[in-house]
Amino acid sequence: MKNLAIIVTLLLMSAILYCCNNQQEDTQEEDQDWASAVSTVDYSVHHDYMPSGGVKLKVKRFPYLPGVFNDRNKLHLSAAKEIGITPIKDVTDIWTITQPIVKVENGPYYYIDELNHSFPYLVPEAEQLLSDIGKAFVDTLNARGGGAYRLKVTSLLRTPETIAGLRRVNKNAVDSSAHLYGTTFDISYSQFICDSVVVPRTKEDLKNLLGEILYEFREQGRCYVIFEQKQTCFHITTRPYNYY
Repeated sequence: MKNLAIIVTLLLMSAILYCCNNQQEDTQEEDQDWASAVSTVDYSVHHDYMPSGGVKLKVKRFPYLPGVFNDRNKLHLSAAKEIGITPIKDVTDIWTITQPIVKVENGPYYYIDELNHSFPYLVPEAEQLLSDIGKAFVDTLNARGGGAYRLKVTSLLRTPETIAGLRRVNKNAVDSSAHLYGTTFDISYSQFICDSVVVPRTKEDLKNLLGEILYEFREQGRCYVIFEQKQTCFHITTRPYNYY
C-alpha cells in the first residue's frame, strides 16, 4: 500500500513539474506534440524470446568486463548526491523534491522490465543519458548489419523500503545505493528485447556491443559503470554536467 501511494504521488508530482517546466511552449509546439502522441507506437510489444543462433556481429571484445567496468560505489554515490533528488522515505517526502523528475517509459531504444524493487522515474539528466545510450546501441547495431533489438532496463529509482525488500532476495544490495537519488539505472546484459527475428544476434555479441557503447560514454565523462556479475547487469550512474 505504501508503494502504491508513492507511485501515485510520483505521477502527480512529475505531471506538475512537467507542466511548470513547459508552460512557456507555444501552441504550435503543443499541436506537434499532440500529433506525435496520436501516432505513438506501442513499444511494450515484443517477442517473448531471443532466437537461437545468430549472425556474427563485429564488436570490440573486452578481455574481462568486470575489470573494465569497476567504478567504485563511492564515485557513484558522490555523483548521485550532487545532481539527484533527496531519497524518498515516505509519501510526504515527494512533495519536498526541488529537482524535476520524469517518468521513464518504453520507447524505441529500450524496454522497462517489470519492476519489483524500484519505480520508473529518473532525474532528467539520467533519463537523457539512458536515451542516448539506447540510441547509440540501436544506431550502431543498424550500422553494422542490423538486428531489431532494444535494451532491457531492470531497475531505476529505489526507496529505502524497496531496498529492504530487495535485500531479502539479494544480499549484495546495499542501503547506500545511488538508485535512491534517481540518477542511476541498470541495463541487463543477459537479456535483450527482440522486436524481429529477421536478423538474429547472439547475447554475447549484444553484450559486448553494449559494453563498447558504455565504454565510450564513460570515456566522455558522462557516467560511472559497474559490471554486476550476480545481477547480470550494467549498473550506471549519471555524472554531473560540470564533470565534462
